[in-house]
Amino acid sequence: MKYLLFIIFTCSVFTAFTQKDNKSYIQVKYTYIVENVQSENQLQKLESDFRTIKGVDNIKYYYKPEKQRAQYIIYTTQQVRQLEGDKEFSINDLKAAVIKNELTPNEFKEEIIK
Repeated sequence: MKYLLFIIFTCSVFTAFTQKDNKSYIQVKYTYIVENVQSENQLQKLESDFRTIKGVDNIKYYYKPEKQRAQYIIYTTQQVRQLEGDKEFSINDLKAAVIKNELTPNEFKEEIIK
């Protein structure tokens, strides 16, 4: 009986350690247009705030001073949510950063890359 319990315990421990990480990831590109841009310093500060958001990999922005607007292109790598409580990247964090920097959020697009 002891041997049977030992074998079952050993197999379960072995199985637990050999299981692979089944987390899958996707890459998503966001395009975000912001308005009421007063200076490029605002855009640089916003870019810095975007970079602190979990999952953000790369950011580019294009500024049109004559229209007081800018377009951000934000690349992210996100874990595919498995459970309701999983907390990863949130688009609400992007909008909060825009508002925090006294800019007006406008057009927002999302494109899954892979």
